[in-house]
Amino acid sequence: MRALGLDVGTTNVKAAVVEITGSAVRTVAHAATPTPAGGSDLLEAVGRVVSDVGGDVEVVGIASMAETGVPLDDDGVPLGDLVRWDPSRARGQAEALAATHGAAELFAATGVRPSGKVPLATWAHLREAEPDRWRAMSRWAGAADLVAFALTGRLVTDHTLAGRTMAYRLPAPGAPVPGAFDADLLSAVGMRPEQLPEVARPGDVAGRVRREAPWGLRAGVPVVVAGHDHPVGVWAAGLRSPGDVADSLGTAESVVRMVAARPVPELVAAQGMSLVRTVDGTHEALVAGSPSAGAVLDWWAEQCGGRAALAPLLEAAAARPRTVDAPLLLPYLRGRQGPAPDPDARAVFVGRTAGHDDVDLTAAVLDGLALHARWMLTAQAELAGADGAAGEVLVLGSAARPGSPWLRAKVAAGPARLRAVGAPEPVAVGAAVLAAHRAGLAAPAVLHSAPVAVAPQPEYERLYARFVRAAGG
Repeated sequence: MRALGLDVGTTNVKAAVVEITGSAVRTVAHAATPTPAGGSDLLEAVGRVVSDVGGDVEVVGIASMAETGVPLDDDGVPLGDLVRWDPSRARGQAEALAATHGAAELFAATGVRPSGKVPLATWAHLREAEPDRWRAMSRWAGAADLVAFALTGRLVTDHTLAGRTMAYRLPAPGAPVPGAFDADLLSAVGMRPEQLPEVARPGDVAGRVRREAPWGLRAGVPVVVAGHDHPVGVWAAGLRSPGDVADSLGTAESVVRMVAARPVPELVAAQGMSLVRTVDGTHEALVAGSPSAGAVLDWWAEQCGGRAALAPLLEAAAARPRTVDAPLLLPYLRGRQGPAPDPDARAVFVGRTAGHDDVDLTAAVLDGLALHARWMLTAQAELAGADGAAGEVLVLGSAARPGSPWLRAKVAAGPARLRAVGAPEPVAVGAAVLAAHRAGLAAPAVLHSAPVAVAPQPEYERLYARFVRAAGG
């Protein structure tokens, strides 16, 4: 059977058609286009990538970046641009919510730290900064929810997306995920549950393609809001059991570790991490994130003269031997989410840069990204009472292709061995696989992955110590 997966990402909108036969998944076609600013423009962009890959499918799954959405008017039409996730825009509102309701109390209730990017704070900012748009808003749609709404006429989300808003309660261990946003949390910013999407149960479809739906999909085809992009991708990659760990890379980076028991919430919050349920709604997980992982490479490309100039520098940097006193980049374009959260952290080189050429500095960028990922993995393992160097870490996304300089740096930095997921557009593919499973059309297949043969390199032990010390950890 064939399934269509959509991934509405920070930088690009991606589509993939996959063919699922038993436990095997084969990507038939994939396409991407830049994510536009406008809500209505986003729907046009989705239409273009669906046209590119073809709409002759039996089910549709939609994943998206979290914390991004758009107000809708009374007719369900998007009001202006997407309100994108941003760590700084609603920082003042987040601080006010924490002061009024208690940062620890909010984290215990939702598993999410008060910060400038959570929608609860964003809605407070919208009310203050754009009162006309706020008054005109009838409902709010997240990015994936908007696409599903266009196809089905139903405004539905998934618990993994709802759980990023700080307006949705994290269930007690063993309890089912809630089916709606929390009225008390929403009232803190003047919103009501009926303005938010319905939260589908983990095994449900959002609806079916309506006859007048766009993009040429057949009427009646099931549509699933698969959820938050990183959790969808890592589930498809094989993150299914406590102890499994995955590192999902795109514009942002997300390290996800499934746990058998929930760690102490106060310790999780202190490290800037989140507590979540995985896409199946039954397992607990720790999430550590960096808002500027792949974005750091885009930033460095601008310093070097563009992507074409960066590509050979990356290859040369990956091959250049490291020394323990080599320069390192602290890769924080928009603050550090964790560990040791610091919203004011910025991208700076540490160590002597004089006398180092562009290849050395590119190596410093790669190493900074890899060492920050190691820091996240290590701190996360400590919270879970696990050995961060044990087992394998699944890696998927922009660093996972064979021979990737980024992947080679990550392997060298450790702490654990890596297993690379080779599927192109793994989140879009994962959304298709998850949708086929939820619609009862296919078994929950796992994307192919392969161990990366190279082991962590010993010189990175001292580089890691220097990195954490310089970052203030």
